[in-house]
Amino acid sequence: MATQSDQNSIPAQPWLAFNRAMVVVAHPDDAEFGCGGTMAKLVKEGMELAYVICTNGNKGSNDLSMTSDRLAIIREREQRAACATIGANDITFLGYGDGELDASRELIGRIVHEIRRFRPDIVFCQDPWRTRHNHRDHRMAGQATFDAIYPFARDHLHFPQHLSEGLNTHKVAEIYTTMTEEPEVIVDISDVIETKIAALKNHKSQIGDPQSLEQRIMTRTSDMAEKSGYKYAEGFRRHIFAR
Repeated sequence: MATQSDQNSIPAQPWLAFNRAMVVVAHPDDAEFGCGGTMAKLVKEGMELAYVICTNGNKGSNDLSMTSDRLAIIREREQRAACATIGANDITFLGYGDGELDASRELIGRIVHEIRRFRPDIVFCQDPWRTRHNHRDHRMAGQATFDAIYPFARDHLHFPQHLSEGLNTHKVAEIYTTMTEEPEVIVDISDVIETKIAALKNHKSQIGDPQSLEQRIMTRTSDMAEKSGYKYAEGFRRHIFAR
Protein backbone atom coordinates (compact mmCIF):
# COMPACT_ATOMS: atom_id res chain seq x y z
CA MET A 1 0.00 0.00 0.00
CA ALA A 2 1.30 3.42 -0.90
CA THR A 3 2.05 5.97 1.78
CA GLN A 4 -0.65 8.60 2.34
CA SER A 5 -0.22 11.12 -0.46
CA ASP A 6 -2.08 13.57 -2.62
CA GLN A 7 -5.38 12.00 -3.68
CA ASN A 8 -4.60 12.52 -7.36
CA SER A 9 -1.06 11.11 -7.22
CA ILE A 10 -2.17 7.75 -8.65
CA PRO A 11 -4.76 8.86 -11.23
CA ALA A 12 -5.54 5.39 -12.58
CA GLN A 13 -5.90 3.85 -9.13
CA PRO A 14 -6.62 6.73 -6.71
CA TRP A 15 -7.65 4.43 -3.87
CA LEU A 16 -4.09 3.10 -3.66
CA ALA A 17 -2.99 6.39 -2.08
CA PHE A 18 -4.72 5.44 1.19
CA ASN A 19 -4.22 3.04 4.08
CA ARG A 20 -7.60 2.49 5.76
CA ALA A 21 -10.96 1.74 4.14
CA MET A 22 -14.47 1.12 5.42
CA VAL A 23 -17.43 -0.36 3.59
CA VAL A 24 -20.94 0.51 4.81
CA VAL A 25 -23.84 -1.44 3.30
CA ALA A 26 -27.45 -2.23 4.06
CA HIS A 27 -27.45 -6.03 4.19
CA PRO A 28 -25.20 -9.02 4.68
CA ASP A 29 -23.94 -9.97 1.15
CA ASP A 30 -24.32 -6.43 -0.31
CA ALA A 31 -20.60 -5.71 -0.06
CA GLU A 32 -19.60 -8.99 -1.67
CA PHE A 33 -22.09 -8.62 -4.53
CA GLY A 34 -21.31 -4.94 -5.14
CA CYS A 35 -17.60 -4.63 -4.45
CA GLY A 36 -16.25 -7.87 -2.99
CA GLY A 37 -13.43 -8.02 -5.52
CA THR A 38 -12.31 -4.51 -4.65
CA MET A 39 -12.49 -5.28 -0.92
CA ALA A 40 -10.28 -8.33 -1.48
CA LYS A 41 -7.95 -6.18 -3.59
CA LEU A 42 -7.61 -3.57 -0.82
CA VAL A 43 -6.66 -6.24 1.70
CA LYS A 44 -4.24 -7.84 -0.74
CA GLU A 45 -2.57 -4.45 -1.24
CA GLY A 46 -2.13 -4.10 2.53
CA MET A 47 -5.00 -1.76 3.38
CA GLU A 48 -6.86 -2.14 6.68
CA LEU A 49 -10.54 -2.78 6.04
CA ALA A 50 -13.64 -2.46 8.25
CA TYR A 51 -17.20 -3.58 7.49
CA VAL A 52 -20.37 -1.93 8.80
CA ILE A 53 -23.59 -3.87 8.07
CA CYS A 54 -26.70 -1.82 8.80
CA THR A 55 -29.46 -4.47 8.85
CA ASN A 56 -29.58 -8.08 9.93
CA GLY A 57 -31.11 -9.21 6.62
CA ASN A 58 -33.87 -11.04 8.48
CA LYS A 59 -36.47 -10.88 5.71
CA GLY A 60 -34.45 -12.16 2.74
CA SER A 61 -35.78 -15.69 2.31
CA ASN A 62 -38.32 -17.53 0.17
CA ASP A 63 -38.26 -20.52 2.54
CA LEU A 64 -41.74 -20.56 4.10
CA SER A 65 -40.42 -22.44 7.13
CA MET A 66 -37.80 -19.77 7.89
CA THR A 67 -38.30 -17.28 10.71
CA SER A 68 -36.80 -13.80 10.99
CA ASP A 69 -34.99 -14.67 14.22
CA ARG A 70 -33.32 -17.73 12.70
CA LEU A 71 -32.46 -15.92 9.49
CA ALA A 72 -30.75 -13.04 11.30
CA ILE A 73 -28.44 -15.52 13.04
CA ILE A 74 -27.72 -17.36 9.80
CA ARG A 75 -26.95 -14.20 7.88
CA GLU A 76 -24.57 -12.83 10.51
CA ARG A 77 -22.72 -16.16 10.47
CA GLU A 78 -22.56 -16.07 6.68
CA GLN A 79 -21.28 -12.49 6.68
CA ARG A 80 -18.53 -13.31 9.17
CA ALA A 81 -17.44 -16.21 6.97
CA ALA A 82 -17.45 -13.94 3.89
CA CYS A 83 -15.34 -11.35 5.72
CA ALA A 84 -12.87 -14.06 6.70
CA THR A 85 -12.59 -15.02 3.03
CA ILE A 86 -12.02 -11.38 2.06
CA GLY A 87 -9.54 -10.89 4.91
CA ALA A 88 -11.49 -8.27 6.90
CA ASN A 89 -11.40 -8.70 10.66
CA ASP A 90 -13.21 -5.53 11.80
CA ILE A 91 -16.97 -6.12 11.42
CA THR A 92 -19.82 -4.15 13.00
CA PHE A 93 -23.46 -5.24 12.78
CA LEU A 94 -25.86 -2.40 13.56
CA GLY A 95 -28.77 -4.84 13.74
CA TYR A 96 -31.64 -2.92 12.16
CA GLY A 97 -34.46 -5.02 10.71
CA ASP A 98 -34.39 -5.82 7.00
CA GLY A 99 -36.62 -3.32 5.19
CA GLU A 100 -36.80 -1.07 8.27
CA LEU A 101 -33.85 1.22 7.59
CA ASP A 102 -34.23 5.00 7.68
CA ALA A 103 -31.53 7.60 7.11
CA SER A 104 -32.36 8.89 10.58
CA ARG A 105 -30.22 10.83 13.00
CA GLU A 106 -29.87 7.63 15.02
CA LEU A 107 -28.47 5.65 12.05
CA ILE A 108 -26.23 8.56 11.04
CA GLY A 109 -24.90 8.74 14.60
CA ARG A 110 -24.08 5.05 14.69
CA ILE A 111 -22.19 5.28 11.40
CA VAL A 112 -20.41 8.40 12.68
CA HIS A 113 -19.37 6.39 15.74
CA GLU A 114 -17.77 3.72 13.54
CA ILE A 115 -16.05 6.31 11.36
CA ARG A 116 -14.59 8.07 14.41
CA ARG A 117 -13.55 4.73 15.89
CA PHE A 118 -11.91 3.19 12.81
CA ARG A 119 -10.84 6.46 11.13
CA PRO A 120 -10.96 5.36 7.48
CA ASP A 121 -9.34 7.39 4.73
CA ILE A 122 -11.93 6.22 2.20
CA VAL A 123 -15.41 4.75 2.49
CA PHE A 124 -17.33 2.50 0.10
CA CYS A 125 -21.13 2.55 0.19
CA GLN A 126 -24.22 2.05 -1.96
CA ASP A 127 -25.23 4.81 -4.35
CA PRO A 128 -28.29 6.58 -2.93
CA TRP A 129 -28.99 8.51 -6.15
CA ARG A 130 -29.50 5.89 -8.81
CA THR A 131 -32.15 6.96 -11.30
CA ARG A 132 -33.70 3.49 -11.48
CA HIS A 133 -35.59 2.08 -8.53
CA ASN A 134 -33.30 0.61 -5.92
CA HIS A 135 -33.91 -1.30 -2.68
CA ARG A 136 -35.03 1.21 -0.06
CA ASP A 137 -32.50 -0.05 2.48
CA HIS A 138 -29.73 0.51 -0.07
CA ARG A 139 -30.84 4.11 -0.57
CA MET A 140 -31.12 4.75 3.15
CA ALA A 141 -27.73 3.19 3.96
CA GLY A 142 -26.03 5.19 1.21
CA GLN A 143 -27.64 8.49 2.19
CA ALA A 144 -26.90 8.00 5.88
CA THR A 145 -23.27 7.22 5.07
CA PHE A 146 -22.84 10.38 3.02
CA ASP A 147 -24.44 12.45 5.79
CA ALA A 148 -22.32 10.75 8.46
CA ILE A 149 -19.14 11.62 6.58
CA TYR A 150 -20.11 15.21 5.84
CA PRO A 151 -20.65 17.06 8.00
CA PHE A 152 -21.38 14.93 11.07
CA ALA A 153 -18.15 12.94 11.60
CA ARG A 154 -16.11 16.07 10.89
CA ASP A 155 -17.67 18.49 13.40
CA HIS A 156 -17.25 18.04 17.14
CA LEU A 157 -20.61 19.55 18.05
CA HIS A 158 -22.37 16.68 16.28
CA PHE A 159 -22.60 13.70 18.65
CA PRO A 160 -20.29 15.26 21.26
CA GLN A 161 -20.83 12.20 23.48
CA HIS A 162 -18.30 10.42 21.26
CA LEU A 163 -15.58 12.70 22.60
CA SER A 164 -16.17 11.41 26.11
CA GLU A 165 -15.60 7.92 24.72
CA GLY A 166 -12.22 9.01 23.39
CA LEU A 167 -13.45 9.17 19.78
CA ASN A 168 -12.23 12.33 18.07
CA THR A 169 -13.71 13.90 14.95
CA HIS A 170 -12.54 12.52 11.64
CA LYS A 171 -12.50 13.67 8.01
CA VAL A 172 -12.94 11.05 5.30
CA ALA A 173 -11.10 11.93 2.10
CA GLU A 174 -13.22 10.07 -0.48
CA ILE A 175 -16.38 8.03 -0.95
CA TYR A 176 -16.70 5.37 -3.64
CA THR A 177 -20.27 4.36 -4.46
CA THR A 178 -20.94 0.83 -5.61
CA MET A 179 -24.03 -0.43 -7.47
CA THR A 180 -23.86 2.87 -9.33
CA GLU A 181 -24.69 4.12 -12.80
CA GLU A 182 -21.97 5.42 -15.15
CA PRO A 183 -19.00 4.47 -12.94
CA GLU A 184 -15.90 6.63 -13.34
CA VAL A 185 -13.39 4.52 -11.42
CA ILE A 186 -12.87 0.98 -12.72
CA VAL A 187 -10.96 -1.37 -10.43
CA ASP A 188 -9.22 -4.38 -11.99
CA ILE A 189 -10.23 -7.40 -9.91
CA SER A 190 -8.88 -10.04 -12.30
CA ASP A 191 -6.43 -11.33 -9.69
CA VAL A 192 -9.08 -11.59 -6.95
CA ILE A 193 -12.19 -12.71 -8.86
CA GLU A 194 -11.98 -16.15 -7.24
CA THR A 195 -11.89 -14.53 -3.80
CA LYS A 196 -15.01 -12.48 -4.61
CA ILE A 197 -16.86 -15.60 -5.74
CA ALA A 198 -15.67 -17.65 -2.75
CA ALA A 199 -16.81 -14.89 -0.38
CA LEU A 200 -20.23 -14.78 -2.02
CA LYS A 201 -20.62 -18.54 -1.76
CA ASN A 202 -20.60 -18.17 2.02
CA HIS A 203 -24.03 -16.49 1.73
CA LYS A 204 -25.72 -19.85 1.22
CA SER A 205 -29.12 -18.62 2.39
CA GLN A 206 -29.14 -16.05 -0.45
CA ILE A 207 -27.90 -18.05 -3.42
CA GLY A 208 -29.51 -20.90 -5.27
CA ASP A 209 -27.17 -22.74 -7.57
CA PRO A 210 -23.53 -21.80 -6.80
CA GLN A 211 -22.55 -22.62 -10.38
CA SER A 212 -25.03 -20.16 -11.86
CA LEU A 213 -23.93 -17.55 -9.30
CA GLU A 214 -20.33 -17.95 -10.41
CA GLN A 215 -21.29 -17.55 -14.08
CA ARG A 216 -23.42 -14.49 -13.31
CA ILE A 217 -20.59 -12.80 -11.40
CA MET A 218 -18.03 -13.54 -14.10
CA THR A 219 -20.34 -12.22 -16.81
CA ARG A 220 -21.19 -9.05 -14.88
CA THR A 221 -17.59 -8.24 -13.96
CA SER A 222 -16.24 -9.06 -17.41
CA ASP A 223 -18.81 -6.71 -18.97
CA MET A 224 -17.63 -3.96 -16.59
CA ALA A 225 -14.00 -4.70 -17.48
CA GLU A 226 -14.34 -4.80 -21.24
CA LYS A 227 -13.78 -1.11 -22.05
CA SER A 228 -10.81 -0.85 -19.69
CA GLY A 229 -8.85 -3.77 -21.09
CA TYR A 230 -9.20 -5.86 -17.91
CA LYS A 231 -10.59 -9.35 -17.59
CA TYR A 232 -12.81 -8.67 -14.56
CA ALA A 233 -13.61 -5.35 -12.90
CA GLU A 234 -15.90 -3.42 -10.56
CA GLY A 235 -16.97 0.19 -11.07
CA PHE A 236 -17.58 3.13 -8.74
CA ARG A 237 -18.38 6.80 -8.68
CA ARG A 238 -15.80 8.82 -6.77
CA HIS A 239 -16.68 11.67 -4.40
CA ILE A 240 -13.76 13.75 -3.06
CA PHE A 241 -13.89 15.83 0.11
CA ALA A 242 -11.44 18.58 1.07
CA ARG A 243 -9.28 17.55 4.02
